[in-house]
Amino acid sequence: MLKRTTLLAAAVFAAVAIGGAAVALGDADPASDVLPVQNVFVPYQPRISTSKQEELRGVTAAAAKAGFPIKIAIIATPDDLGGVPDFFNKPQPYARYLGAELSFSKPQPLIVVMPNGLGTYQVGPKATAAAKGITVEQGADGMANTAVKAVQRLAAAAGHKIGSFKGSGGGSGGSSALIFAGPLVLLAIGLAVVSYRRMGREEDELEEEEQPA
Repeated sequence: MLKRTTLLAAAVFAAVAIGGAAVALGDADPASDVLPVQNVFVPYQPRISTSKQEELRGVTAAAAKAGFPIKIAIIATPDDLGGVPDFFNKPQPYARYLGAELSFSKPQPLIVVMPNGLGTYQVGPKATAAAKGITVEQGADGMANTAVKAVQRLAAAAGHKIGSFKGSGGGSGGSSALIFAGPLVLLAIGLAVVSYRRMGREEDELEEEEQPA
């Protein structure tokens, strides 16, 4: 029984370690973890209201439908940058950095919104020029509102007018690390349980063989 308990404890410890490593990896640049699977990255704190998050997802869905697919990263504080906080309030350099990370298979148009301005990546020359005249509104919801307006203005400048739209479902950026860590942890725990049961059967068989006839 001691062997079984030791094995199970070791396997669960490994599962937790795997999950922790995945979370730590995600913290290097959280937006680059979220945006490959979602269109919007939002700040951890201060939080953007649910209605504004729905607008963000809705406008990106409408933009894609209009032929102008684009992703949004809203960076409210240095904490949203994880391991690269030096990019804070440098929206254009960060847009190039993040955009390069996201464009592993094809160019990925991107808008970055920070308190002091906007940055863009691969949106085209007309849309890039249109972004320069946009002033960022204050507060988390203000930044979200700015992002919505920016997508509409940039799309129109590029010749893709976005009509009315509704919010769409989807998660926020705060849980990005868990999205990737969760399956790894579950896999490791599953393997631990299987190994625990197998060892239990082997020990039971051994005990039966050792018992006198």
